[in-house]
Amino acid sequence: MKLYRLFMSIHRILGTALSILFLMWFLSGMVMMYRTYPSVSQEQRVQHSERLAPCGVELPRQLPNGLTSLSLQQIAGRPVFLMTNNDLESQIDALTGQPIIRYSVEKLQAIVDRWQAPSASISSSLPAKDSLGCPSVAPITATLLDSLNEIDVWLIGAMPFKEFPIYHYLLNDGRGSELYLSSRTGRVLQLTDRESRFWAWVGAIPHWIYITQLRATGRQPWTNTVLWLSGFGIFMIISGIVVGLHSLLSARRRKKGGLSPYIMPLFRWHHLFGLFFGLFVLTWIFSGFMSLADAPQCLWPVHDERTARQLYADTLKTERFRLDIDRVLTADDVRRVEWMEMGLRPYYHVWTAGDEYLVDAADTVPRRVTLSEADCRMVVQRTHHASVRITATMMNHYDNYYVSQKRMLPLPVCRVTVDDADCSTYYINPRTGDSRYYNTNRRAGKWMYSGLHALNISFFIAHPTLRLILMWILMLGGTIVSFTGLLLSLRYLRRKKRTF
Repeated sequence: MKLYRLFMSIHRILGTALSILFLMWFLSGMVMMYRTYPSVSQEQRVQHSERLAPCGVELPRQLPNGLTSLSLQQIAGRPVFLMTNNDLESQIDALTGQPIIRYSVEKLQAIVDRWQAPSASISSSLPAKDSLGCPSVAPITATLLDSLNEIDVWLIGAMPFKEFPIYHYLLNDGRGSELYLSSRTGRVLQLTDRESRFWAWVGAIPHWIYITQLRATGRQPWTNTVLWLSGFGIFMIISGIVVGLHSLLSARRRKKGGLSPYIMPLFRWHHLFGLFFGLFVLTWIFSGFMSLADAPQCLWPVHDERTARQLYADTLKTERFRLDIDRVLTADDVRRVEWMEMGLRPYYHVWTAGDEYLVDAADTVPRRVTLSEADCRMVVQRTHHASVRITATMMNHYDNYYVSQKRMLPLPVCRVTVDDADCSTYYINPRTGDSRYYNTNRRAGKWMYSGLHALNISFFIAHPTLRLILMWILMLGGTIVSFTGLLLSLRYLRRKKRTF
């Protein structure tokens, strides 16, 4: 009996403190089934970027040591090299070789205006003409609203601490679109409109507890806050399940066929819905906790921390890229080119306005490459011991780890499995060389987060209607448990107030 009273006290105290948070999580979670926090996708960046034209671009004679990434883009009318070495990002004008420290307001305005115009129709800098061949009236340019030196609620997801000052623009598109642009790199960090901001305020922002004060200096204060809140929530739910089961057994002993000993409707509803949906509420909050935590290595040890990164060269060796970059730029409406070494072989990863592909950079003649099963197996083989058994299979369907609710991940994909201590599995896109890596620890983390939190597994992706119905039933059940718990907490506080 003393143990029961202890669990009852824990559930009552934590429930009083957290019931309104749980109700907010479930209500906002319903919104997030359809609309999430706005962000700028890679496809948007490419579509709104300028076309790269052949112009005799050459790599700088002195590249920084430890070069880990290198790409070429057209920014504000100039071809620009974007480089990363030792986590330090830099930009160099590809024509003059001079470093770019910051972009002027005029150049930033030119970047913003491209985002205001329909991206698909932008292919050159020539002025538009009307049906009579006369230059058309230029659209009203975007309005600069503010220059930011600290984060706001729409920049939380971008982690822009190296980008300040950030310029905040209002676009002239009739949708109230607002764009955030880095003055240091010319990179668009965020794009919102009235509709996306509204749904974010009732969905993602409260659900993820996106409070600017928690993210003003970095990610860790926010992470710790969410972990502590969800951790206390897990204890609250476990104590509630214990109390609920004890009450159920008591009711069964006292009267035949009874499920709840409570007579008052509010207590009875909270008890019964807690019995039916308590396990779901527990797994949902636990999986939310695991969205910010790693699967414990004491249960699923990781034997090789570097395996996930070894498909690509740690340091680019630009002398291996024999193909003249200008020959790549003449092929298509190229918007971005990235230097990539995969399996000790150099490639250019090319983005156009509507496609992306690999070009073999070891040859002097431009040649598109699509990786075969044998190619993918060879790439993975170079990162593992020669005696390890490796199997490559081209997949035309999703499995439980390479899966997307909105079917955004491309197919086919080459799945390469390795018979090593980590049970490593690679998913390699044969057209772009992009890859995803899973080991035993990551697979466990996947089930504990997205598998439990959003039913993000291949069966439900193949049966989306069933998933949607089940998610609504579970979310409504969790909402009722939270709402009745909130009402009971308010009654408890009123009783306590009267005793003082």
